[in-house]
Amino acid sequence: MDLNYVFLRQQVERSLAETARSKAAREAHEELARAYERTIERKSGGRIIFPWHRDEEPEQQITVIQIPLASS
Repeated sequence: MDLNYVFLRQQVERSLAETARSKAAREAHEELARAYERTIERKSGGRIIFPWHRDEEPEQQITVIQIPLASS
């Protein structure tokens, strides 16, 4: 699986979670996003991390930040 594809899926799931109307849908999309995030961390050999998964950030890693969606 291509890392760019996994990033795309993670972004889509985060967006869907943010706009979900029900708690169940939001939780399902968040769970999928977290699974994609773990895949990204694993496929990058730990060089890309999501800080909400870790307590510490080693210097050699790329840290991903969340940016809120612009409201339309």
